[in-house]
Amino acid sequence: MTPLTDEQIDHIVADLYAHGIRLEGLRDNLMDHICILVEEKLAAGGDFEGSYATVIPTFYRRELYELEEEALFLESLRGPHVVLSRGWFFVLAFALVLGPWLTYVGQWWFFQRPMGDIRSSFEVIGGAGVFDVFPLLIVCVLFFTPNRFDPLIPWGSKILLGLKPLIRVLPMAAA
Repeated sequence: MTPLTDEQIDHIVADLYAHGIRLEGLRDNLMDHICILVEEKLAAGGDFEGSYATVIPTFYRRELYELEEEALFLESLRGPHVVLSRGWFFVLAFALVLGPWLTYVGQWWFFQRPMGDIRSSFEVIGGAGVFDVFPLLIVCVLFFTPNRFDPLIPWGSKILLGLKPLIRVLPMAAA
């Protein structure tokens, strides 16, 4: 690999600062990653300016300062939290919506159902299902909304579940 000169490293640090990266630790980590990627491009025969211009946009969606905002947000989290993919979030949502209904109907079917009375079976299953229809419709609309309609939970996003922010959608870069 072709090592970077001190002037090139100073240019990278100044550019990171100019793009809104004020946290020293984050700036140092970004600088290390950027220097390694630029050195790899220089070893392949590129020039510094062109290599740097192609490497830097790979770190953000719209602006570089987004990284600092996310770092400050994640640092501010207190208490337990978990980050789920969109798919696992909806598996959990469907389980929370359908689980109680399926449990109730299952218990009724095995322990309290009168034998041979099909009418009461439909009444109990249908009556219990009425209370599950609206939450199930909400979850289905959230899940099946295509990206072109600007969904509440975009495809490819991550969902943060925790105590301080109960739910926060973390949009991911479109591939």
